[in-house]
Amino acid sequence: MDDKIKLFLGKINLKDDYYSFFNNSKIIKIKSSKDKLNWNFFIEVESLLPVEVLEFLDKNISSGFKDLNSVTYTLFPKEVDKMSINNYYQYVINSIGLSKSIVSLFADKTIKFTTDGLVLEVDNKAMENIANKNIDAIENKYRQIGLDIKLSIHDYNEKIENEVEIDMSKVHIPKPVTTTEKKNKEPIRTNTKEIEGSNAVLGREVEGEITNLENLTGEIDDVFVEAKVFGKELFESTKTAFKIITLKITDYTDSFFVKIFFRNQDDYERINSKIKEGNWYRINGNVKHDDFARDLVLNANNIMDIPSKDIEVKDESEEKRVELHAHTIMSQMDGVVSVENLIKTAKKWGHRGIAITDHDGVQSFPNAFTMVTKMNGDLKEGEEPFKVIYGCELTMIDDSVDIVINPIDTDLNEATFVVFDLETTGFNAGGADSIIEIGAVKLQGGKIIDTFDELVSPGKKLSPKITEITHITDEMLEGKMNEEEAVKKFKDWYGDLPLVAHNAKFDTSFIKMAYQKYDLGELNNCILDTLELSRTLDKGEARHSLSAITKRYNVVFDEDAHHRANYDAEGTALVLAKMIKKLIDNNMTKISDLNNLVPREEIYKYGRAHHINILTLNKTGLKNLFTLVSLANTKYLYKTPRILRSEIEKYRKGLLIGSGCYEGEVFTQASTKSDEELTNIINFYDYVEVQPVDEYCHLVPGVFANEAELIQNIEKIVRVTTDAGKMIVASGDVHHLTKEDKIYR
Repeated sequence: MDDKIKLFLGKINLKDDYYSFFNNSKIIKIKSSKDKLNWNFFIEVESLLPVEVLEFLDKNISSGFKDLNSVTYTLFPKEVDKMSINNYYQYVINSIGLSKSIVSLFADKTIKFTTDGLVLEVDNKAMENIANKNIDAIENKYRQIGLDIKLSIHDYNEKIENEVEIDMSKVHIPKPVTTTEKKNKEPIRTNTKEIEGSNAVLGREVEGEITNLENLTGEIDDVFVEAKVFGKELFESTKTAFKIITLKITDYTDSFFVKIFFRNQDDYERINSKIKEGNWYRINGNVKHDDFARDLVLNANNIMDIPSKDIEVKDESEEKRVELHAHTIMSQMDGVVSVENLIKTAKKWGHRGIAITDHDGVQSFPNAFTMVTKMNGDLKEGEEPFKVIYGCELTMIDDSVDIVINPIDTDLNEATFVVFDLETTGFNAGGADSIIEIGAVKLQGGKIIDTFDELVSPGKKLSPKITEITHITDEMLEGKMNEEEAVKKFKDWYGDLPLVAHNAKFDTSFIKMAYQKYDLGELNNCILDTLELSRTLDKGEARHSLSAITKRYNVVFDEDAHHRANYDAEGTALVLAKMIKKLIDNNMTKISDLNNLVPREEIYKYGRAHHINILTLNKTGLKNLFTLVSLANTKYLYKTPRILRSEIEKYRKGLLIGSGCYEGEVFTQASTKSDEELTNIINFYDYVEVQPVDEYCHLVPGVFANEAELIQNIEKIVRVTTDAGKMIVASGDVHHLTKEDKIYR
């Protein structure tokens, strides 16, 4: 449970018994009106909350925020069971402001799952009109508690009248159901005959509108599906002639159980022999809730063979690639494909080999070796042997913690610190983004002695996202000085004083880039990072954001004013003042002492982390890889396996070091570094990876404002790598084999 949700629950005086329902919860965002008097808390929870907890929230949320006109909440459960909609029906009806008399009219109703969607049946036209007037309120209330539904209202009596008008001569009246059949709710097969020349496996050939399995959310009769059988279970009663074939089917939208019931041994054996795993079938039957399975089950009436709907993927490129970044099921909670299937597929597509690079381990190597040895032993004349490249993806840690860059010996008590913060158009200092606000204060002896605050015109419209985060609008920036003028003015103001920022790498990247763009020389000031200082000074704490450290050091910090540069700079300065007092109490007196806060033997816990890929060239490399993996999982294990950059250099013989994925050093630094700085980073690696744009799509919007910026970053990596004389490699960062596998991942 994060600090924000704790504060929220404390303000509404949540009962102790209810706290467990908010484990692992967090406030995603707080949306407020322009006048800041109407708030809506967006809260992520594990699952749907019980009705009594919701009623408590409704009753008490306003009392916790008496200064506001209105306070509401919207819940976002990680897991939602839509079958529980009716559990909340009475609560919803009671919560939307209906009169008691109207509530009593709807009290005994339920929402039904039908082929037309979710339906609320009412008794007459008058009730239908009332329900339709309130349908938006009902849906909104459901949406507020985490159930996003679309509801329709049906007049029950009108439905009956319409049914009476049906031509009864066309209605099939089923024969009476026996007591046993009624109890089991399934049709039982006895003496079914096979029709010669038919595709029917069970019953007869059937036609009907096909329903995707993902849409089978409730009981429904006479449904048609087309699906692949991927599993089969057999049950034979030892006491009676009762037998069941249970099929596991999928159409890649969802998966489902199908049951077929028998009393006849011949039919049971015949149909069992005809239904094959891996084949596709059209299945007609009734979806019912099965007490034994405790789930919805499709009870089959008719099954027929159909052609396979599996699409075979082929690599038809003239020049085949070799995948140098692939994960198997041995990448814990990440890869979903076996090493055998990876090798088999790469071979089928005509590839010469594949690299296996699981996270933090080499457990797939024996299976890969066994398979490729057998495969190459069965080669036909003229066939090339297939090669497995043995590798691993590790988290590399820099051997130094940059609390202070360009350290100076000035006394902490006597120094005048310039604590600053920037607001920008995005995260890409080395690309199209620029500064839109500079806020700074001068701190001396624990007191703020001067301030600097300048809005900056970027020369273009701001994105709505940036305005939402910073509350800076285009109108506020009209007529303001440009970035060059603002940075020059700021530079003159801070002179050669030490600079301080929270996550200084980000803020100084924009200052450095401005120095480069406007020919302002080199940024040689001492730079102190309060983020890195917090991580080392307060090792036992999990969170080190500006919001977290202001709370920790009892500095007043208004979340609504957060992300304005002047306010964040002042908050950071007040925290720094308290940090300096703590440092002096621990016999740290000079700025240059701060880099000694982390003992050499603990550096792996606090250094910057980057993903890297390691490939082996030969047996020496294989032995060195085993050594690095062993060290990562033992000596340097801290939360996750990790390895020092210096250890990689020590055991580098026989290895190729690759730059890894979007969490690799080259990719994360490219957007904020100049070409020269990026070249220095690239020179550590033997090859640099780039992946398809889709592999980075989760970074847009966020790290990149749009796809064009992302592509620009990739192009920059390719260009600088080529200019540096290093090899650039297109890799897939493979975690699954088919598009459908992505669902499981």
